[in-house]
Order: sequence, then C-alpha cells, then structure tokens
Amino acid sequence: MEIIPVIDIMDNMAVHGKSGDRDNYKPLKSVLCNSSNPADIINTYKENGAKKVYIADLDAIMENGNNFECIKELDIYKIVDCGIKNKKDIQNLEKLNFCNKLIVGTETLDDLSILNNENIILSLDYKDGKLLNYELEEILNNIQHNTSLILLDISSVGTQKGINIELIKEIIQKKKATNPLYIGGGIKDENDLMEAYSLNVDGVLIATSIHNGTLNLKEIIEKYK
Repeated sequence: MEIIPVIDIMDNMAVHGKSGDRDNYKPLKSVLCNSSNPADIINTYKENGAKKVYIADLDAIMENGNNFECIKELDIYKIVDCGIKNKKDIQNLEKLNFCNKLIVGTETLDDLSILNNENIILSLDYKDGKLLNYELEEILNNIQHNTSLILLDISSVGTQKGINIELIKEIIQKKKATNPLYIGGGIKDENDLMEAYSLNVDGVLIATSIHNGTLNLKEIIEKYK
C-alpha cells in the first residue's frame, strides 16, 4: 500500500486547511519541516522515503491563477489536481509538461468524454457524504479499465476524524477490480492505515497526521511498502 504525502499549494506556498474551506487556508506549519516553501516540503518528504506526491493547485482549482511553474520545479513524481474541466484543459496542461499525471476531479469535471483518457487519475470528490456533481455509476461507466481512482472525502480533509469505511467498501464493491483505489481525507491514526490495508486499498493520501506528528512518515512508508 502506497503512502502518498499531500501538499496543497496556494500563491506558491504550501498551505493547510480543513474541510475544503479554501478561503481560510493558512501557511503550513509542520513538525517535519520549519518552512512553507513547497520545495522544502518536498525535499523533506523525499528524505523520509516518499517517491510520489499528491499536489492540489488551489489557485488553479479556484480559477485564481496557478502555481504551474512552482510545481514544475519540484523534483519528485507528481500527481496534480488543478481543476480540470474539459478536453481543452487537458490538452493545454499536457503541453506544459509540469507533472507526471493529471488528476480529474468530479468537483470541476464538466465533460465526461475526457474520462476515456488513459493518462489521467480520477478523483471521486465527496462532500458531506455525497459525490459532487455526478452519480457514482455514471462516472464508473465512463472510465478506462485501468484508470486509478482517488476517493477524496473533502469534508474530512484536515480534520483527522477518521476514514469513511462504509464509503470505501461501496466504491470497492462498485468499481472494477482493475481500477486501483487510493483514499484521502480524514486519516486519523495508525488504525485507519491498518483498516485501509485490510480492505486492499492501493494507497493512502496523507497530510495533517504527518505534519502534526500523529504519524511518522518514514515509519509508515517503510511499514506498508
């Protein structure tokens, strides 16, 4: 099971917030690194064994500019959510060559045809227990057999209130076995990681619990690899 640390970037700075309330995100404070500079955070992730990072470009998602140049300079395998809506967005972003994989989230998606693209990761964006903008079956019926899925519980981001086990089980039951599943939002402690592992989840996105010291990034990467 992959442990994938997360970094949210706004105005070229690593930030932290809760429950998707992006207007009130603050510069990141972390026991891992005494800096909110994205490059410093990424270097610390790498020093602790991370091979891949999930990046949310909050400015791009909110259509308030972007952090593409900053992201391009980060020397690690990057999967990035930058608020993709349609095929034109993907075409423009692929030309920039600033990340390894683009994430398409149901929060911003308005063209289901782009789910045929084999080079994307699909984020199932849930808020208050509901998938944003679509029915789950509609989305799953439009993806490739090997498209990786992220179950992102936006309401739980930054809260450490624990993972939604029943929702994870629902996704596992309805998706194809060939679609890898990653989960993010609300990771509380080691028990959540053990539960995810027991459900054969392919990876976990994690931020708050490593930045406040609840979990040791290096230890959990080693344990679950």
